[in-house]
Amino acid sequence: MENVSDENNIKLMAFQDIGSNKYMYYFLALIVYLLIILFNCSIIIVIFLDKGLHEPMYIFLCNLLLSELVGSSSFYIKFLFDIQTDMQVISLPACFIQISLISLYISVEISILMVMAHDRYIAILFPLHYISLISTRKVQIFIFVAWMYSLFVVTVNTSLTACLPLCGKQIRSLYCSNWEFVKLSCKNTYNNNIFGYLVMCSFFIPFIFILYSYIKILRVCWNLSKSHKFKAFQTCVPHLVTLLLFATSLQYEIMESRLNLKREINAITLFASLEFLTVPPLLNPLIHGIILPEIRKRFIYIISSKIK
Repeated sequence: MENVSDENNIKLMAFQDIGSNKYMYYFLALIVYLLIILFNCSIIIVIFLDKGLHEPMYIFLCNLLLSELVGSSSFYIKFLFDIQTDMQVISLPACFIQISLISLYISVEISILMVMAHDRYIAILFPLHYISLISTRKVQIFIFVAWMYSLFVVTVNTSLTACLPLCGKQIRSLYCSNWEFVKLSCKNTYNNNIFGYLVMCSFFIPFIFILYSYIKILRVCWNLSKSHKFKAFQTCVPHLVTLLLFATSLQYEIMESRLNLKREINAITLFASLEFLTVPPLLNPLIHGIILPEIRKRFIYIISSKIK
């Protein structure tokens, strides 16, 4: 095992509670991560290869799934390696990389969900103007801004964190999270706290916009014919489920970390802390693949052609 007293390493305390069950956790984590890669990459490849799916809604979906691959990979690759090698530490550079990638995943996910809500809002409320309002150029701008804004936030956030002197080397987690790292600092973290709360507040704006968009959509759908109502709900339900999964899974980690809740580390709390890195990346491609008719038809065609 690596020397955990090394000043360039952070000890991940949650590994101590894995104990003799490490092989079970390893194979479970490996299966989950392989499924995440399979499900997300399958949807992305199908959309990329099928020109009929080169529409704004599916392009936004590709970016959503790509961000989830970034977030889940930033945890699972290191986690699987640590269990296999009995490592309980992470170097400072690796810690900052993990913090950056997880933060990027969260920020891009929220930004793309907002863009997807806007896309559905225009498609259902202003269908005759959809092509002009959601043009190819605007789709490119939306995606560019979502990723560049997220990269900017992550860069500033990680830079502020990297400047902090540390008085501790132990994190009660299986991975490096920004707030857990900040709590190890010897000096006042006022700037980090202010920036962190500003970022959190900036995330509320997309959530408010998303909720407003879907409330308007639901009100309009209520007055449509049965066939149009079903079609509208069919495209909106996956987005709403995605939003619900991501918001609820992220809520636990934010509350536990920000409120300094003292929890006993066990299998349940470990899963809860990893929920936002596992549940959305695992279930979102399944939900979109099953509910969205065009993607479902494409998969059925691929499977049936292979059988023949």
